[in-house]
Amino acid sequence: MRPVDQKHDTAAGSRGSDPTGLAIEELAGLPFFEGVPRWALERLARSAARRRLEQGALVVRQNDEARAVYFLLSGAVQILVHFEGVGELLMGVHREPGSLIAWSAFRAPYRHTSSMRCEELTEVMRIPRDAFEEIFEEDPYLGYLILKKVAAAMDNRLEGAVTFLQSPNNPGEL
Repeated sequence: MRPVDQKHDTAAGSRGSDPTGLAIEELAGLPFFEGVPRWALERLARSAARRRLEQGALVVRQNDEARAVYFLLSGAVQILVHFEGVGELLMGVHREPGSLIAWSAFRAPYRHTSSMRCEELTEVMRIPRDAFEEIFEEDPYLGYLILKKVAAAMDNRLEGAVTFLQSPNNPGEL
């Protein structure tokens, strides 16, 4: 694992605060967790961490190992994809509270396919991959239902990226 430099700290770094945990009710209030049984919410809430990040802070960095899943609680994150010889391209912006914004921890090779940078003061929730894996082992059908929600979020991101890139207001390269 490579060290993180101060200029590009991730959510785990010094540019964000790390208050502990979330209440089960907060987790249950997110649309993604609708229909998830209380026992699973309790386990996820124990592992969840709320992170407040400054404008410009990175939530995740493209190609880094994805050890956790992230949900947007407030603020906005830019989705950036780096292309060799071109630089970072802005692919979209997430602003919807409760949305799943980083899901690469759910699929091999467990590497982030884009970077996410805070457009403003932002709060995210981080849940480690291991917490979900334990639930999937205990209840494979629940795992299937959760992964269907992940697939829907991926589909929404793809549709959103196409719409964003076709928009005349797209600023293009950053």
